Amino acid sequence: MATSHPSPEDLLAENANLRIRLEEAEDTLRAIREGEVDALVVYKPAGEQIYTLKGADHSYRILIEAINEGAVILALDGDILYANQQLAEILGAPLERLVGTCISDYVEAADRELFMALISHGRQSASKGEVSLRNRYGVIVPAYLSFRSFNLEESPGAVCLVVTDLTQQKRQEAILVEEKLSRVIFEQAQAVILVVDPEGRILRASHEVHRICRSNLLLRQFDEVIRLASFDTTGGESSPAAGKPFSISSILQGKIFHGLEVSFSPPEGREPLEMLLNAGPLLGRQGEVMGAVVTLTDITARKRAEEALKAAHDQLEQKVKDRTAELQLMVAQLQEEVMDRLQAEESLKESEARFRHLSSRLLDAQERERKRLAVELHDELGHALLTIKLQLRALARGLTPEQKTLAEDIEVLQPFIDGVLDNVRRLYFALSPGNLEDLGLTGALRQMLDEFAKHHKNIRWQIRIDNLDREFPPLTQTVIYRIVQEILTNIGKHAKPSRVSVRVKRNPTAALFTVEDNGCGFDTSRIHSLDDSNRGAGIGGHGRAGTDAGGDPGDRQQGKPGDQDRLHPAPGLREEINGRLLHRAGRRPRHVPPRCETHH
Repeated sequence: MATSHPSPEDLLAENANLRIRLEEAEDTLRAIREGEVDALVVYKPAGEQIYTLKGADHSYRILIEAINEGAVILALDGDILYANQQLAEILGAPLERLVGTCISDYVEAADRELFMALISHGRQSASKGEVSLRNRYGVIVPAYLSFRSFNLEESPGAVCLVVTDLTQQKRQEAILVEEKLSRVIFEQAQAVILVVDPEGRILRASHEVHRICRSNLLLRQFDEVIRLASFDTTGGESSPAAGKPFSISSILQGKIFHGLEVSFSPPEGREPLEMLLNAGPLLGRQGEVMGAVVTLTDITARKRAEEALKAAHDQLEQKVKDRTAELQLMVAQLQEEVMDRLQAEESLKESEARFRHLSSRLLDAQERERKRLAVELHDELGHALLTIKLQLRALARGLTPEQKTLAEDIEVLQPFIDGVLDNVRRLYFALSPGNLEDLGLTGALRQMLDEFAKHHKNIRWQIRIDNLDREFPPLTQTVIYRIVQEILTNIGKHAKPSRVSVRVKRNPTAALFTVEDNGCGFDTSRIHSLDDSNRGAGIGGHGRAGTDAGGDPGDRQQGKPGDQDRLHPAPGLREEINGRLLHRAGRRPRHVPPRCETHH
């Protein structure tokens, strides 16, 4: 049988196949040597079998997976290239989903700027810092991050990161802080603070408890050492004897107290203290009662102050009631007096009204009588004197030269009769100022002043008179005329002045009459002290005339040179006078701008 030999082409193909297989074997051996192969799959008749390879870094891999910190290798852009299972648990994400994501996605927004600074420094050298992470469920995880550069041929700029979960540490720190705080509170609090277990034993007590009780109360029954009595402050009685015993059992059953006033009886029979109780149960996670917290605030001083204040308030209330009763009695008496005075004033007003009415009628009757007398003087005596004068003239013309002596006697009688006629005329105008009707009040006053000035040429006159026509009713005009006439008469008879000033000032609400002279004065107090039978009619006549016409006669002082007579009548639109007649010593009249001025 002949032996067949491969052709050159077959040898070349076989050679190429062997070269490929040799390259694959060499690559496999290289991968095994360099640690790139973790396991081998061997095909056997029974099936495939996997054989793992243990290299030099196998122990490091086990170490990385076993540590309690999260370990991660980050690419240059922050993507996770490798992470251990602990990091997956910290971030709450499956490991297969964690690889390939960006680590900054799990950093709290407020700390991302710090994180980027730490990773940037970590590429240059080691960097460490505390950063808040947010896991897949949105829970904040406080973590301590440690960065260091990590050289990888396939990922230049990689960084190795170790993440330490600080949640438990923070929790322990908070517990320590709370424990320290509670210790400080128990040591420094001014109030009584007690923590009781479910059996009613005291577990913790503030320094104030030891100060008050003067003994160690820990692990003792609350109700035995803290004897409290509660009482209802709304019922009025709040003494300890009226209170009911207070037990911690009600609080351990879940009841809460706020601002309950209790009485605390310290040991050794000391004086009870009044306290304000606030208490409530301590509840566990399942809502079970784990104990109770009781705080007692000493309000003894406040209660004593309240009692003293209440006593003072009650005393003040009683004083107020007594004083109110006195004031009510006084008010009743004053009301009775006021009513009596009001009735007296009403009676006085009625009397004044009747008096003024009678005075007005009297003034009117006086004026009519004066007019009648004036008419009789003018018509009878004046005519008779004029007839005598004319007859004497006729008789003188009929005398002979031998009756020269009789003619001279008749000639002497002529001036005497003229003087009598002048006096009759003066009396006529004095009794009946008829010129008021013809000239008005202003013109009549001017005529009276001119006439008075003619008879007293040694007096320097200063006259200013505003127009008063149609301001007053006829009776008021007559009263004003009479008063001014009486003032001038007194000046001419008694004062003997060298200067007289007469001013009549009118304003929208009143008219002011001022007569001032520099003559001699008199003691008005002596005049007023005389009875009516011995007193002159001048000053009294002024007052009565002003009052009868509705005026108010004012006060009068010691008369002397420079005295004034003033009359204040209101305008006649209301047809009344609010007058005041004054004699003021040593006071000059106020300046009145002149309306009309005449000098004599």
